Amino acid sequence: MSTSIDTRTGVRVGLAFVLLGILTHTRADPDLWGHVVFGRDTIAGGGVPTVDPYSFASDAAWVNHGWLGDVVMYLAYLAGGSAGLIVLRMAAVLGTLAGVWVALSRQHVDARARDLLIVFAIIGTFAQANHMRPQVFSVLAFCWMLVILKGSATAYSRGHLFIPLIFAAWGNLHGGWMVGGLVLALWTMFTVVGPEPLARKLLLLGTGGLALAGTLVNPYGWHMWEFLWRTVGFSRADISDWQPVYRLELGYLALWCATSVAAAIALPRAWRSSESGMRSVAIVSMLAFGSLQVSRLLAFYTISVVILLGADLASAVAAWRAATLDMREVPPGRLARTIAALIAAVLIGGGAVASARNLGCVRMEPHWLPEPRVVELARQKQLQGRLAIWFDWGEYAMWYFGPSLPVSIDGRRETIFSQQVVDRHLQFYYRPSTREAFLADFRPDYIWLPHDLPVVPLLLADGWIPLYSGPRSVFLTRHGEGATVDRTRVVERCFPGP
Repeated sequence: MSTSIDTRTGVRVGLAFVLLGILTHTRADPDLWGHVVFGRDTIAGGGVPTVDPYSFASDAAWVNHGWLGDVVMYLAYLAGGSAGLIVLRMAAVLGTLAGVWVALSRQHVDARARDLLIVFAIIGTFAQANHMRPQVFSVLAFCWMLVILKGSATAYSRGHLFIPLIFAAWGNLHGGWMVGGLVLALWTMFTVVGPEPLARKLLLLGTGGLALAGTLVNPYGWHMWEFLWRTVGFSRADISDWQPVYRLELGYLALWCATSVAAAIALPRAWRSSESGMRSVAIVSMLAFGSLQVSRLLAFYTISVVILLGADLASAVAAWRAATLDMREVPPGRLARTIAALIAAVLIGGGAVASARNLGCVRMEPHWLPEPRVVELARQKQLQGRLAIWFDWGEYAMWYFGPSLPVSIDGRRETIFSQQVVDRHLQFYYRPSTREAFLADFRPDYIWLPHDLPVVPLLLADGWIPLYSGPRSVFLTRHGEGATVDRTRVVERCFPGP
């Protein structure tokens, strides 16, 4: 038996190194440049900025609901550059996995099932947690809120005291606290109408009230609630994260289906055997529907299934295995042990090498990035004026061009732009007939767009001169000396680039 355990342990260690290599892989989000810049400005100014120097088209009060996340990201970058950002993201991801481990251990899930459920959590949150962005803080906070609620389902817990503190921080880190608040409200409602003792009901009601009050501890007070109420919803057709999973790549739908199958297996057992079964059913069902409509909720859905239903899922699978399979364990032979040891060594070595390589680079993906040559030209020519730009490149441009070349739009959307400004940019990109009105109203000196947008050929016909033309983008000016043609293929780079 000991040799079997040793063999299994070696392979588990090897798989842990592979997972570490996967977890250290970090991608740059289009808003990453802005988050770091805004964090820097917040610290330099001694408070949250209220005046925006980076966009000439902003027409709404700046409500930076994730200001604290920006500050944390800037401090991480200041301390270690890209490696600092990667370590920050890793800390959030590992903190989430630690929460899953604690929740499953408290529910006495055996080690093998616990490992598999943690892997499932990694896969289910990868799409949202693979980028360095404030959403990783929401995944972490959501996880530990569920750990506290689930851990105290059958007993009183001092952990409730931490929930208001979580929400006080969460309300300044990322707007995802609204999802956590809805889950907490559902949990409290089903507890209040259930058979639990009065003291537990009062405890949860008090916790919920303090958590709600905690979200008011922000630079905007109750105006933060007003802003999120006006702006958060399902209708963001121009942002992939807000699309239904069935409109995205097949992998998103496959992940949602796999999570839903796991939930369907576990829910009947949870309903029958768990005191918190009704609450778990309500929360998981709500997040199943929500994540089907908005893909960025997939991480919350996965975490809820693993923490709230993980023990029931493990029990259901164990019962099926006992009924259908021969559970006798056959000790491995010498050849099997040797092969297992070699596999473990390869996994450990490969995972270690991948981790070492990944820790030095927040990857900038070439499929949406412009060419770095544009940055070099703009700096060389010391360009100043107004820059009409592609939505995803706004915060990349503000990093390099700063206030001297303010942009027309960037990823802050409704935090600083009205819906009218956003819609007019979308029409400008895809409905060329609107370009004259757009140019007359916004009066850009330069235009930087993907070269394959419908409006680009007509801008060239109108007399705009390509200061730069490359395989990914075109940089246009009203006055110039002709194009710098660049045929260099855009390759993967490391943040911040260029």
